[in-house]
Amino acid sequence: MTDLELLRACQRNDPRAQTAFYQRFKGRLMGLCRRYARSQAEAEDMFQEGFIRIFQQIHTLEQPDRMLPWMKRVMVNSAINAYHKNQKQRAETDRLDDQYAAAVSYATDDHRETLARLSADEISALVQELPDGYRMIFNLHVVDGYNHPEIAELLGISEGTSKSQLVRAKSALREKLKQIGIVRYEHS
Repeated sequence: MTDLELLRACQRNDPRAQTAFYQRFKGRLMGLCRRYARSQAEAEDMFQEGFIRIFQQIHTLEQPDRMLPWMKRVMVNSAINAYHKNQKQRAETDRLDDQYAAAVSYATDDHRETLARLSADEISALVQELPDGYRMIFNLHVVDGYNHPEIAELLGISEGTSKSQLVRAKSALREKLKQIGIVRYEHS
């Protein structure tokens, strides 16, 4: 079945098509959830919640060529919902630490050369080690392309908090890179 045929069958609530649809897209969408989750179990919960929403709302999808971006957006929203549920000290996240912010370089250089030396799994593992807020904002901004106003709205934080958390995430990643012996960065 083509993606379009599969989509239309799912919109008719065909159970076999739903199973095939799930099998076709589970790897890609689970990978997205893993980027945002603290653990495999949390990723599986996000994924399950996201797929439930996809099947509940699939009848609203009118443009088949937008199917994959739409499903990714549903999964990102599932990750954001999990983030909100698990966030225990939200007030602290919204407070800027001026001393720390002053000490951190606001460099926006893309360290492609550095990252090229690491495998995707190694990079993913480093990002997974970041604190929840850093990891969430890093993934939203760097990996999924959201801007700071969008992130602020999605997470219910200020734009400044989004920016500072991204700076802190980058700084933490630089420290992790130093720990594994990568200390020179090529600027592009």
